[in-house]
Amino acid sequence: MEEITQPIEELRTLETEVKAFVNGQPYWAKYLSSEILAGNEITDSIIDSAYSYLLEELGLKEETDKPELSISYNPNASDDYKENLSFDSIVNVEGVNALTENQKIELTPNLTIIYGTNGAGKSGYARLLKNVFYSKDKANILPNINIDSGHKAIAAIFNFSSEGTNIPLKYPDNIGNGIFNQFAIFDGDIGKKHLSLRNDFSFRPAGLQLFNEFNAALERLNGKLNIEIQSKSIANPFADDDIFQGESEIKTWLIQLSHNSKLEELSAHLPYSAEEKAKKVQLDKEYDDLKIALAQKDKALKELQTIKVQLAARKQNLVNTNTWFAQDQLISVTKAITNCKTKEDTALKEGVEKFKTDKIENVGSTEWKQFIEAAAKFAFTQNEGEYPSLGDNCLLCQQSINDDVPKSLISSYWAYIKSVAEQEAKTAKEKLTKIKADYEKLSFDQFPETDTLAVWLKDKHETVLAYLKDGLKEQEILRQTLVSNITDKKDISQVEKQIDLSALDTISETVDKEIKSFEEDEQSKKLGELLKKKTYLAHKEKLEARYSDIESLHKNLIWVNKANQFNKRAIKKSSTDTEKRLSEEYFNTDYISEFNDECDKLNGKFGIEIDARSSDAQSNRQLFLKGNDPSAILSEGEQKVIALADFIAETNITVINRGIILDDPVNSLDEERKSLIANRLISISETKQVIIFTHDLVFVSSLLNYAQDKSLTHECHWVENRNGKPGQVWLRNSPTYEKIYRNAEPVKKLYTEANKTECPPEQREFLVKSGFTALRTCYEVLVINDLFKNVVQRYNERVSVDSLSSVYFDEELINELLDSFAQCCRYMEGHTHSDKYAYMKPEPSNLNEEIQRYEAIRNKIRKFKKK
Repeated sequence: MEEITQPIEELRTLETEVKAFVNGQPYWAKYLSSEILAGNEITDSIIDSAYSYLLEELGLKEETDKPELSISYNPNASDDYKENLSFDSIVNVEGVNALTENQKIELTPNLTIIYGTNGAGKSGYARLLKNVFYSKDKANILPNINIDSGHKAIAAIFNFSSEGTNIPLKYPDNIGNGIFNQFAIFDGDIGKKHLSLRNDFSFRPAGLQLFNEFNAALERLNGKLNIEIQSKSIANPFADDDIFQGESEIKTWLIQLSHNSKLEELSAHLPYSAEEKAKKVQLDKEYDDLKIALAQKDKALKELQTIKVQLAARKQNLVNTNTWFAQDQLISVTKAITNCKTKEDTALKEGVEKFKTDKIENVGSTEWKQFIEAAAKFAFTQNEGEYPSLGDNCLLCQQSINDDVPKSLISSYWAYIKSVAEQEAKTAKEKLTKIKADYEKLSFDQFPETDTLAVWLKDKHETVLAYLKDGLKEQEILRQTLVSNITDKKDISQVEKQIDLSALDTISETVDKEIKSFEEDEQSKKLGELLKKKTYLAHKEKLEARYSDIESLHKNLIWVNKANQFNKRAIKKSSTDTEKRLSEEYFNTDYISEFNDECDKLNGKFGIEIDARSSDAQSNRQLFLKGNDPSAILSEGEQKVIALADFIAETNITVINRGIILDDPVNSLDEERKSLIANRLISISETKQVIIFTHDLVFVSSLLNYAQDKSLTHECHWVENRNGKPGQVWLRNSPTYEKIYRNAEPVKKLYTEANKTECPPEQREFLVKSGFTALRTCYEVLVINDLFKNVVQRYNERVSVDSLSSVYFDEELINELLDSFAQCCRYMEGHTHSDKYAYMKPEPSNLNEEIQRYEAIRNKIRKFKKK
């Protein structure tokens, strides 16, 4: 039996998945994806080409022969990225804070430490690097605040090399170069963002980066399409009466014009013949003659339509007037009068009696009350309501009130005004006053002699008009009676007076019938038919003149309809969903594993949970601790460990990252964790460059010891603030370089280079100054190791008590050592010199002389040690 061979299933990888997505796209999207995967910048020219292909797909442009696309897959996603890249040095830094110019920081392929105390200038360099390399915190670079003018532009040169080729890049001129993205920097501010924010993954495989860049290009493409849609989406001018006045079949077609309209239906109305032109002239004359004949009827119709409106309005006015003279309204007026009288009597009985006297008449009268109320208001303006008090002056006679009797009387006045009875009387009176004002505002002149409706009623319905006027007069008389009763507070009942308005309804019905009769007139119907015929011919004439414009509008509507079929949202969703699935499968899981592994290596197993997801085709993550922001729970040191683990994990899962830069990564940490982090960073430096700025000498010592244990290439440079000028760099020189300064050999090498005939003056001066700096370090090491026999070591907590027996202290020898040390400082910039040693420009001979003095002192100390 013949064996059946099963097809071999292709191995699924990120590359095959990405290519499957791209190959499943229409040509325009496939073209964009091929440019992105090739690492090309998506220029306006590429967008224009993709747009042209899109128009072809939508049927908006004639099909063309398109080149066959080859989908490449460059894992680095950019021609700028270099696989074997080395960051060699930083030179010519200018305009950054107050950093000293003409400095150079050399970097090794593995570990480089830049040591400096606070204020030495490390932060200036770190701030520059955060703007140059990948960083979650682009800090502003400030100019030198110590000078008012003459600030230089921010600039620096970053020297790289790859495969034996030097690559100098300038900042900011070359900031778009992808090489800058191959290094990442971390400091305290960046660490906070690693902890508290949802952070995008900036280092991702090109395959995953495709989707985010594709979506960005899609937005640009859609924007270009929308602009053209807007330019073609003009309002239909032919639907307005400005061009085609009146109604016709042609006008109806134009109003309903859309992309679905059949233009042949409109063209069927053409051409506009000579016979039709003559017919239109005849129809115009017939229409005008008939219109003149109907003009009088039109005038009568318009008059009736006006009367109808006025009848309705006047009836409503009369209905409103009737309500004021209805029985229930008249009863309410009488009750209001009675209530007011009752309340005033009550107020009089309860309050006025105690004020009556033979000396003053009319106490309790209206004038008396008004006088008391006015006095109260005036008194309040004198002393904010506290008047009167003993010692105040009378408001009338200005005599001092020194007796409780007038004070008590005035206070009684104020109490009377505020009494409940008085307030109720006041309220009742105000209500009655308003009723009176409302009646006084009523108008009974509803049918003046010159009024159009009055004239018409007098001519057509004189009896009805007379009845209405008489009724209004009777209501006006009743109004006067009511106003008088209110004024005199006479609560006399009145009989209602209502005007019967049914006659107006009868008249209105008659007017409606007359209007309908006019509108159904046969002559009017004929006039309408003539208008319809002449309007059609007029529209036909305009159609012939504007047909090409209508045809262009129709084409635009078809174009816009087809363009709107471009479903950007669906395409973007497909891209985003694919990225989300592939990120979860090929990337997010790797990151979570890497992060957990890094936490383990840094002893940072604090229970951190990771929420890794994708949104808008961009992978991102956020760290949580029991559902909370870790920075709200962990100590400052623990936070730094977690942030550092997140930073290292992100840079480890990408092939493009070639180095990390850390600025004071061990602040707030204990000695044990400093050592742990140092060991981890040394391990990382075995495979990529590690550059560390720090002021922590214990941390520096740990780094150097671990680097020496693994025989890794490493250097430590010293950054100092000298004479108020931060950022001065001393290469391969720091307080931790004790072993190489056990003798004067490093100084002798500098002297040899400086003493060469071909050495230029500027370089010679630099070498000599560096020699004196190195010699100063030699003296410091001599004191610790030889004079004090390492009893107290610089970076060791243990004190060697046993070594005290070999310490020899000779005052004469100490003075000689101090004098020689001061001689070194004499030639070093940035140090304060005593009056004895004013600064002098150093020469190689001066350096050689001091080398001899150092060796002589060193030999003396060693002789004392033997004794």
